[in-house]
Amino acid sequence: MNNIAILGAGFSTSTLCYYLNEKDIKVFEKARGPGGRSSTRKVDDIGVFDHGLQYISPKDKNFSEFLKLNKSVKQWDGDFVEIDGKVSVLPPSEKLIGITGNNDFVKSNINLDQCHFKTRIERIEYQNDHWKLIDDSSNEYLAKKIILTLPQEQTNILIKDLDLKFEIKENFMKPCFTVMLALKESPIFKHSGYVIKNNKIISWCANESSKLRDLNNKDLTLLTLQTTEEYGFANFKRYRENKEYILNEILSEFLDIFKIDESEVIHKNVHGWLYAFSENQSSEVFWDDKKYIGITGDWFTGGRAENAWINAKLLSEKIDRS
Repeated sequence: MNNIAILGAGFSTSTLCYYLNEKDIKVFEKARGPGGRSSTRKVDDIGVFDHGLQYISPKDKNFSEFLKLNKSVKQWDGDFVEIDGKVSVLPPSEKLIGITGNNDFVKSNINLDQCHFKTRIERIEYQNDHWKLIDDSSNEYLAKKIILTLPQEQTNILIKDLDLKFEIKENFMKPCFTVMLALKESPIFKHSGYVIKNNKIISWCANESSKLRDLNNKDLTLLTLQTTEEYGFANFKRYRENKEYILNEILSEFLDIFKIDESEVIHKNVHGWLYAFSENQSSEVFWDDKKYIGITGDWFTGGRAENAWINAKLLSEKIDRS
C-alpha cells in the first residue's frame, strides 16, 4: 500500500511531487507519459510540436523562481504579433518553454519509476482507513491518501457517489483543436507567435521553429495552430468521425490567412483537447482530513499553468499540516 496515490501526471502533480513532504507516492496516468496538457509531440524527421501548453509567462515572482529551478527550461525569444487586418507587434514579456519540449515542465519533478502509465482509474472506494483504486482492466491498488488532479468532469464522475463535502459545480471545461504543421522552409514566418483576432476558426499560431530545438528539421518551418473555443465547442462531438474534415477545414483557413499554397505543406496532424479551457470558479482546493482525499487543478481558479501551481502548492500545505 502506498501512502499517497495521485491521479493524473500533469502540471499539478509535478507541483505536488515537488512540495509534498511525503515521497511515498504512486502516480496513475491514462496517457503514455507525463505532461497532461503540457504535452509535446515528436515526429520523426520533422521535429517537436508543443501541441498543448504553448509557453508560460509567469506573473508571480515565486512561480518564476520555481520554474527556473528546472534546468530543462529556457527563454523563448522573438516578437509576438497580433493579426487583425494588420500586423501589430505585441509588448515584450517573459516566455518560458522546455528545452526539448513543454512536457519538460512536468517531467522534472515526477519520478517515472513511481508511475503507472496507460492506466485509467475508473472507480475509487473508501474502505475504513484507506482507498481502493480500480482501473479499466479491473486491477486494484491501495493507498492511504488519494489526490485527484483531473479535469473537472472526470473528477465529478469519480466522486459523485462519495460522501464528500465538496460542491460539484456545473462549470464545464471547453474543447479546442491543435493542428501541427510542417511547411517547406518559409520566409513568411519571421515572428515567434501570432495572435489571430476576429477569426471564427483559428486563434493562435506558434512558430515552433523559433524555439530552436535540436530535433527540429532545419529545412522545414514548423507551426502549431490552435482553434477558438467556439470552433472547438461546435465541432468536438463530430471529431472522431470527421477528423480529416476538421483538420482540412482548419488548414484551409490557415492557408488563406497567410496566403500559402497547399503544396507547401509537408506534414499535418490534428489533436482534439476535450478539456482545454476553463472559467474561474474562485474555489478553495479541497482536502478532507478525515478520509484523506484531495482535489486540485487549474480549473479551480482560471485554467493557466500558474493556477495549477498555486492550487497544488496550497493543497500540499494542507496535506502536510494534517
